[in-house]
Amino acid sequence: MNTPPIVSPQEWEAARERLLVKEKAWTRARDALAAERRRMPWPAVTKEYEFDGPEGKASLLDLFDGRRQLIVYGTVWRSGGS
Repeated sequence: MNTPPIVSPQEWEAARERLLVKEKAWTRARDALAAERRRMPWPAVTKEYEFDGPEGKASLLDLFDGRRQLIVYGTVWRSGGS
């Protein structure tokens, strides 16, 4: 098994500082990518979806009921086999 070398506290601190620079660059790149993802355009919903709601059949717009956000929970039932 290959293990990292044993070094002095000063050498370890220098290595940690070099790694910290890379970690911060990676964090900034990840944050920039996440921001770019949030700025992606939204496609228009043109399909007429129909849902079974508590009041019977409902459209996607009906489910929002004047609200800006909608949370939908889904359950996937696994049947048989492994």
